[in-house]
Amino acid sequence: MTPKMSEILRRALQADERPLLRIAVAAELPYPVVYRFAKGQRKGLTLASAEKLAAVLGLELRSRKDGKHGKPISQQ
Repeated sequence: MTPKMSEILRRALQADERPLLRIAVAAELPYPVVYRFAKGQRKGLTLASAEKLAAVLGLELRSRKDGKHGKPISQQ
């Protein structure tokens, strides 16, 4: 099973050597939000917050091929 976006973000936060405060500032997010998310005290983030956090952590979202037909998912 493919990991959820929140799991990927949490793992990336744990693997990053920077303090959570520095990551939060770089992502322009409140430190308590990043801290609670990283520690599992918060289930998820808004899409906008996840996007900012992913950018700071060097992650990118990519489309994958449709499993039924093997066709790439078109970008709108």
